[in-house]
Amino acid sequence: MIKTALILDRESITAWQLNALVDAAALIDIRVVLSCNNAKQKRFLGRNLLYYVLNAFSLRNRQTVRLRYENSKGRFVHFDAIDDGVWQKLPAEVVDELAKEGVKLVIKFGMGLLRIEGALVDMNILSYHHGDPSEFRGRPAGFYEILLGKDSVGTIVQTITNKLDAGRIWAVCHSKVSFHSYKQTSLRFYENSRHLLKKAIVNLANGTPVDLHPSGPVYKLPSNALVLRFALLLGIRKVSRLFYGAFWEKRWNIAVFDRETVIFDAPLRPAQGQVPSVAAGYSFYADPFFSGNGVDIRVEALSSATGYGEIISLARQTLQPIEVLLRGAHYSYPFSWVEDGVEYLVPEIASHSAPMLLRREGRDLVPLPIKGLEKLRILDGTIFKHQDHYYLLGGSTQAAEDCLDLYVSPSLLGEFRPHPGNPVVIDPKRGRMAGRVVRLGDSLVRFGQDNTRQYGDGVTVCEIIKLSPTEYEERVLRKIRFDGVSGPHTVDVVPGGAVLDFYVDRFSLLAWYRRLAPRVLKRLRSKGPVRSR
Repeated sequence: MIKTALILDRESITAWQLNALVDAAALIDIRVVLSCNNAKQKRFLGRNLLYYVLNAFSLRNRQTVRLRYENSKGRFVHFDAIDDGVWQKLPAEVVDELAKEGVKLVIKFGMGLLRIEGALVDMNILSYHHGDPSEFRGRPAGFYEILLGKDSVGTIVQTITNKLDAGRIWAVCHSKVSFHSYKQTSLRFYENSRHLLKKAIVNLANGTPVDLHPSGPVYKLPSNALVLRFALLLGIRKVSRLFYGAFWEKRWNIAVFDRETVIFDAPLRPAQGQVPSVAAGYSFYADPFFSGNGVDIRVEALSSATGYGEIISLARQTLQPIEVLLRGAHYSYPFSWVEDGVEYLVPEIASHSAPMLLRREGRDLVPLPIKGLEKLRILDGTIFKHQDHYYLLGGSTQAAEDCLDLYVSPSLLGEFRPHPGNPVVIDPKRGRMAGRVVRLGDSLVRFGQDNTRQYGDGVTVCEIIKLSPTEYEERVLRKIRFDGVSGPHTVDVVPGGAVLDFYVDRFSLLAWYRRLAPRVLKRLRSKGPVRSR
């Protein structure tokens, strides 16, 4: 454990900062808590009054509520910072206290700009910045990303120096922008921030900084006029979103291609492949997967009557329905594979159940609990074997838009445990799973949904370059998108073929009904889901 000191303002800490410390607790030994009595923060109420009003309703939320920090081991040292122009300094006697305690790491959650001198030079001082410094330096967090229509808000943890934005970056993540809500955007990037401290400390100990250069412009607090423009923009987007939800819906379908390499050709069009007609009683087909033996294609077929997804099989050659596998509750993402002559399915059932492994016996599906995950709800769970372990990739219902979690087990029916690097990905451009993990040539490839603009409008192809029970690392290879339509959001590749889904937006007077019906039915039904062959 690293001997650590905290810098706080008046013994207080925000909820997300406290969660970050909890996540990193196994790595740090907090010896001293420095409580600053006079953190420097100038406010220009005339010029920025409307921003502070906006701040009160957006950046101040359940993640930024201030709590009194309590630490049973470390001792508190209260001090008045020394002003040094726009900077602040720690009193010499406080720095001496840190040196006497053998502190090697300082986590800065308080004060203004910190001047580093004396024994502080020999300590690593970690600080957060909300904003990808390659595009956004300065403040406020998330404001200009929304105003300028950016896909995501970056967050970094860096070591600070006496030169602004000159320290090494040790961890970075990106969080989805909600273009209609500053509050939802800020909640998301603060929630994701908790995961970065642990990652930064691990990377610092291993000497592996992030290759990210702070070359973006420096932004300042917005003027009253700019805040009014921002508020008007959000209002227009909120109305547009409500109108879309009431009268527009995505009509999904699938396209089957003869060659797996076609998914890497551009542009990609449904006409290049084989597209089925959606069977009567269903609104669309989506989430396509080849069956374990490659003979059939399984899809989520949305029931026009209930708004629930059903899992049905289509004949690979004709794309005609041949079997209903699952119905009665909402089922999607019918991922399957064959092992030792037995087919297994792991459909997505997060709306009503913990993840389940279904073993095919004849025409029956025998449910088997996935050990270790009985209390979790996981979206798009995807299992694969690599070397001597089984891995399950998926996202929690609360954070799947940004965060990808990994679970590891020595055997398929053994206990799956969380990977120590969780979440292994924090990025809305690739965080949510979009298909099975496949080996293409010498590469282990993962497909991740790009949900930054619209749900399901593109897939990011990633190469997994490190994978073990203790390591995970991937790099982005390229994007897959359709030309003329939107999508895909699921890709399945097998020897000799590929299947993807796509959608078009259609006006419908009943769109609101199909969105509300599943929620109403879920409340009305007290019995468990029913499976049907």
